[in-house]
Amino acid sequence: MNKLVTFFKLKTSLDLYYRVGSGIIDNVKLKDFAASYNNAFISFFKNKIRRNPIPEDIDKEELSSNLDTLVFGKDEEKLPYKLSPCCNAIPGDEVFGFISINDGIKVHKKNCPNAISLQSNYAYRIIAANWIDASQEEFSAEIALNGLDNLGLVSNITKVISNQMNVNMRAINFNTDGGTFSGKIKVVVKNNDTLKKLIGNLKHINGIDKVSRL
Repeated sequence: MNKLVTFFKLKTSLDLYYRVGSGIIDNVKLKDFAASYNNAFISFFKNKIRRNPIPEDIDKEELSSNLDTLVFGKDEEKLPYKLSPCCNAIPGDEVFGFISINDGIKVHKKNCPNAISLQSNYAYRIIAANWIDASQEEFSAEIALNGLDNLGLVSNITKVISNQMNVNMRAINFNTDGGTFSGKIKVVVKNNDTLKKLIGNLKHINGIDKVSRL
């Protein structure tokens, strides 16, 4: 969504949704984006292949000092695990998870002496793993809103979310019925305090009667 917003020189994802929904941004324009994105994608990997190694004078420990949490799978789930003693992985190492029979997930470095054997003989028990900076982790949350259908209400809501709180929206849906509205907005926040503050700010908008987290 962020790449689409940037490509079409818009301010928020809501602007993007509106223009696609109303046909201002049509299939032809979306194909133009896809073509440019694919070219950039290919260039990225070409550059990655040609990239020079990290200079020796850079402290490699500093590069990975904030990688303190291990997550698994494409959904980056936090699961119980044990570090395998055969390679003693540390935060920042390239690793993978091996689902053992008795000890749950055992984490190995990708260059572990046992890695090739495990991946070739037990590929079905391998699970992707990577380190993240827990302080930068983001969470999805859904907010429900109800109130009076005032002119400019949706614009005021998106201004609070995007401009005032600098929070990203993943999805937005509003329905009106007899002068009232109900809506749901999916946002991405770093923690519960940010979400509570956002809900509090939305409650102050004229016309909104109720705001709650789903």
